[in-house]
Amino acid sequence: MPIRESSTLFELLPIGAYRSKPGGEVFQVNAALIRMAGFANAGEYKRSGLSFARHFYVSRERRDEFAALMERDEQVSDFISEAYRLKTGERIWVRELAHLVRDGFGKPLFYEGTIEDITQERIALGALQRTANLLRNVLQTIPDRVWLKDLSGTYLTCNEAFASGHLGTTVAEVIGSRDAQWYRPQQVQQIGAHDELAMRAGRSIVTEDVMSSLRRPSNELFEVVKTPLQHATGETIGVLGIARSIQQRKDSEVLLRDTSEQLELALMGADLGRWDFDLTIANGYRLDERSCKLLGRDTAESMVRRSWRDLVHTDDVVMVQTALTAHLAGETPAFEAEYRVRHSGGRWVWISSRGKVVQFAKDGAAVRMVGTLSDVSGRKQTEQELHATRAELQATLNALPDLVMEFTVHGQCRAIHSHNTQDLASTHGGAIHQFIQDTLPPEAAAICMAALQETRTMGKSVGRQYSLPLPQGQQWYELSMAIKPTEPGDEERVIAIARNITERKLAEQAIEKLAFHDSLTGLPNRRMLSDRLQTAVMHSARQNRHGAVMFLDLDRFKLLNDTYGHDIGDLLLQSVAERLLHCVRGLDTVARLGGDEFVVLVQELHAEPELAYQQALALGQKILFTLNAPHQIQGLAHTATPSIGAVLFNGNGREPAQLLKQADQAMYDAKKQGRNAICFYQENCA
Repeated sequence: MPIRESSTLFELLPIGAYRSKPGGEVFQVNAALIRMAGFANAGEYKRSGLSFARHFYVSRERRDEFAALMERDEQVSDFISEAYRLKTGERIWVRELAHLVRDGFGKPLFYEGTIEDITQERIALGALQRTANLLRNVLQTIPDRVWLKDLSGTYLTCNEAFASGHLGTTVAEVIGSRDAQWYRPQQVQQIGAHDELAMRAGRSIVTEDVMSSLRRPSNELFEVVKTPLQHATGETIGVLGIARSIQQRKDSEVLLRDTSEQLELALMGADLGRWDFDLTIANGYRLDERSCKLLGRDTAESMVRRSWRDLVHTDDVVMVQTALTAHLAGETPAFEAEYRVRHSGGRWVWISSRGKVVQFAKDGAAVRMVGTLSDVSGRKQTEQELHATRAELQATLNALPDLVMEFTVHGQCRAIHSHNTQDLASTHGGAIHQFIQDTLPPEAAAICMAALQETRTMGKSVGRQYSLPLPQGQQWYELSMAIKPTEPGDEERVIAIARNITERKLAEQAIEKLAFHDSLTGLPNRRMLSDRLQTAVMHSARQNRHGAVMFLDLDRFKLLNDTYGHDIGDLLLQSVAERLLHCVRGLDTVARLGGDEFVVLVQELHAEPELAYQQALALGQKILFTLNAPHQIQGLAHTATPSIGAVLFNGNGREPAQLLKQADQAMYDAKKQGRNAICFYQENCA
């Protein structure tokens, strides 16, 4: 039925639409579908002779599946398939919806459906999936708990530390879930409020919280950082959370605080660095003589009361006031603060101050505090220097793409200084204190121990390479070692750096493959064939056994290429290559010289010329029979017969290039004989 030109709603739909008979014949398509197919108008589509029913789907099976669903359910929704843009042959992805239309009496009339081009959507989804996989791999290398949620609070991804360590489940189960599945209602409300605060603030929000879930109840304290995740346009699209345990640090702080309190109370009893604070007057703060000396002041000032603010650095006043208020309100057992105080010499010194309320009024109000002062400037400077050193070291280690380890000279692991656990043969805990021989495969262990021995002798070792079978696949590493400087009497250590060179190795292998193999079929190319032919000629002379070179050219291949396109031609060449490989033995070689020209190198034929000829002829006839069978390509049968030229050799001094030339000449003789035949050089066609 011809395409009807109309101005109905069907025609004006912005997406492709069609109507077809129940048998599958499309009798009406709208303008949007014609444009999707690559045609300018309906006339151009008609003249093309192409049909949506026969030529649209890439996979015939997919078309049959659609027809079966329509016959069974009388409708199909969200049917996604790969299709052709009819005019250009370009592959696209489409989403199809269709239903059966009946007349007023319920009689089936026709199928009506829409087709939407979702190619860009699929490309975007693919890119998103690759990004998600990369992000997921990165997340697993981070020891902290990491998670990512979208604006609706749905988990997009997380690492194992969060899923298993915190929620007691798997990463796969977390993805797509929401907080209500893992926490109590009160926790869900609090977590959501923190997420909203980070997104509203547009910056990272840091809190200290106990991270406890329904499956993993816990009192462990974590520092939680929530950062709004933004699109390239600046639009907030989610929240990234990172949690690091600070329980050990907090426990240490509490222990230190208790110990310091006992020490400072003892100092108060010894009248060392004391201060006294009368809370009933505005200027009630007084230092004792030792405190005055600590600050380089005249001891006579110990008789003077003042405001504590007069001594404290302006930037520290609010912090000191907050700590003081908390203690006076009963929120803390003692006042504790570290702040800067002006020394009489003009410099600022760091003071650690602790104190308690020791006197109360009848109504319970605090009226007097006493406490101690100590100069902690040296500690503060050391802490700052240590913090800077650790930060620099950690930043350096984090920036290194390598695995850094420490070993004894006997190969026992003492420390691992890398955050990338994917490069480990076992986990951190499993590798530390174990020997190289116990954690690595024998071959890799032998290489590492040889490098260790070289390091003990020479002071360093570089450039040794080994490989490991890891979950992400076979990985290659380049090992460098050096003796670690130690103090006399300390255990001798060796620093080892293992750099992952897998990509380099793969690139080298790929380059080698490109140099010696045909990129379309994977067969050896002319360069590798020349090497193997040279070797075969020499082997033939040594063993006194014949060999044969067969030169194959596909008959009328250019016509097939011109008729069906290079894509079909390439698929046919790949099919021919696969059949040729099934015709020969493992010691023989099938190579592609280019275009539709193939060469088969046959070795170890009989020493007698006539018997060798019969063997080669039998193989040639087998190849003829195999390649004469039609090739099923994209639902169509294509035939590509070969013309074969063959030449025997027996170490008779002919060069490989000469053998190829003679086989090529014999091939042309086969073509003259009518094609689809085998001819031997200086022999009659067979």
